[in-house]
Amino acid sequence: MAHASHILGMNARNQLYASLNSEKAKRYGFSKFVAKEFLLKHGIPVAQLYGILYTYDELKKFDWNSIEGGFAVKPSNGSAGKGILVIKEKVKGRGWRDITGRIHTLEDLRLHVSDILAGQYSTWGTVRSAIVEERIPIHPDLEQYVTYGTPDVRVILLNKIPIMAMTRLPTKESGGRANLDQGAIGLGIDMGTGKTIAGVTGKKHPIEFFPGNTISVKGIQIPFWLRVLRTAVRVANATGLRYMGADIFLHPEKGPMVAEVNAYPGLSIQLANRVGLRRRLERVEGIEARNVNHAVKIGQSLFAENYPAFSTGEDVPVLDIIETGELFGDLDVKREVRVLVNTGREQSAIAADVAEEMGLVDPQDLLWTQQLAGEGKASVVEVKLKLHDRVIKTPMIVSKKLSGTKYDIHLGRANLEGFLIGVRE
Repeated sequence: MAHASHILGMNARNQLYASLNSEKAKRYGFSKFVAKEFLLKHGIPVAQLYGILYTYDELKKFDWNSIEGGFAVKPSNGSAGKGILVIKEKVKGRGWRDITGRIHTLEDLRLHVSDILAGQYSTWGTVRSAIVEERIPIHPDLEQYVTYGTPDVRVILLNKIPIMAMTRLPTKESGGRANLDQGAIGLGIDMGTGKTIAGVTGKKHPIEFFPGNTISVKGIQIPFWLRVLRTAVRVANATGLRYMGADIFLHPEKGPMVAEVNAYPGLSIQLANRVGLRRRLERVEGIEARNVNHAVKIGQSLFAENYPAFSTGEDVPVLDIIETGELFGDLDVKREVRVLVNTGREQSAIAADVAEEMGLVDPQDLLWTQQLAGEGKASVVEVKLKLHDRVIKTPMIVSKKLSGTKYDIHLGRANLEGFLIGVRE
């Protein structure tokens, strides 16, 4: 698990990040219906809406029999998965079967909605209403990992940049709901590949294998991965939420569909990924993405998972404080560079004169720009560097201060995973 200082707690989330959201933008996180209507207007896919019920009179008149296939009933302003009823199919002459196999009569459905209208599951605001919407089928690639319900993917974003993600897999204990509070399984996702990297059950217990069998929680490919990230960024663009979570279903035919928008997303995603949110959030502060694809590229460049060599049984390279490496430039031109292993900095940096000489600074192809103390706005470029027969491909800050110094590159902590650091200079 990450260092304690890297973990984002609830107070820090509320005071430092959720507070960045305007009151107008927050309403999309407080009301599922408001968010659904708004996203539809912006052409962002959501589950089909069959009805929204505000009053008992509307409930009495609602025609449940007109719905073909499965559906979900949920409070428009609930949280933690409370009050969600998911119907799998209609059973002729008996009623409706939910995803756990229980049969519900017409009166059962009406009673459940009555509880929602009475405020039993409401958390935010004063308007109480029930949403009846399409049930999203399970994507076949994930069927073997889910017994009940439909999994989703949660993506956390800051400044419209995706920084962390997990998939939530419903279980019998969670009642078929994709909610960790109720016992669902959460699997952290490598931002680069879309493959799962670690897991947690409920909100407390790390797991390496699925409960009750020997299937690893690692290496599961999430379908539509790039489309999932792009959809999450589009949600952030549309709503104006600076800090947010987007919950996204994976429809087998229709692709990613937004289930919910969160202005105060939960923090268990850190357990599922074995890494803290706070450090990642700090790394994107002040960075602005030009468009959707650029935002996704930034998130993947910064937070793609690095698997250390010692976890695979390979020999572990030992870096001296000062190293000689091979830098690949434009058109794969190469040159020898002096590298300083600088554990005092997080992100690696390359001297501006070296970066320009090697054709790495193209104003039309920068990853992004960010403020650098003492230098103002600095470019961030993608650098390919070879050290000890290992090629590192990573974002580096283009630093004017390093030009003409002894070292062409300062290698920061972000690129030291998988190496041991020696003490010779």
